Amino acid sequence: MLAASALFTSLASAPALGAHAITKEASATVTLAPGETRTVTVGYPDALEYGNASYSGRTVVLGPAPGAPGRQPRRSAVAVLGASSALGGSDYRVRVRNRNPSGTAPERVRVIAITIEPLPHS
Repeated sequence: MLAASALFTSLASAPALGAHAITKEASATVTLAPGETRTVTVGYPDALEYGNASYSGRTVVLGPAPGAPGRQPRRSAVAVLGASSALGGSDYRVRVRNRNPSGTAPERVRVIAITIEPLPHS
């Protein structure tokens, strides 16, 4: 009897364990020369496919490429000038500027678009 109730309890909670959010990411990595400003656009995965999905993004300064010529740049000199959804909410767009002085190595920047899809989809 105890084994039967334990089995029933585990089967009853199984669908609840499967109902969680799925996180999907897409990214683009660009290289910015000193003084350069660039707009980077990354499409959200499954953009606008589900009504209960949420969208966000982030920008990560990776530093210079290994072996890049020039002095060591400061990561803090790379600034995000603006970040928002674009093209009706299907893309994540970031405007980024490398404020390091001339003669420093180019900086690599990764822009990540994130979609969180709660389950079940609606």
